[in-house]
Amino acid sequence: MENERILEKLEELMARYEWSKYKLAKLSGISKSTVTTIFTKRSTVSVYNLSLMCRAFNLTLSEFFAMLEGEPRKDMIEDFPVEWWSSLDPETRRKVSTMMFTMASLIEKEK
Repeated sequence: MENERILEKLEELMARYEWSKYKLAKLSGISKSTVTTIFTKRSTVSVYNLSLMCRAFNLTLSEFFAMLEGEPRKDMIEDFPVEWWSSLDPETRRKVSTMMFTMASLIEKEK
């Protein structure tokens, strides 16, 4: 998987949660200097550091990589109940996202 896509997804998650690099470092247990270097110099993220960052977002590595595997279809986005989604707590969002990705991959396999 391309490192830049991983960094972009991490930045997207940070923006969604309104986290700074400092907050990501604090919640993941990775030093602030390491997190800053990863994003500033676009360094390769080790699997270990990625797993710590994912854990901070309450994601497994599998869930994170599933998010990278494909963009949602436009018609799915238009029908998505955004108001409902924004009212969910992060843990419930993670669970619903996991179910949605699993269902979408099963549907794609049937085609």
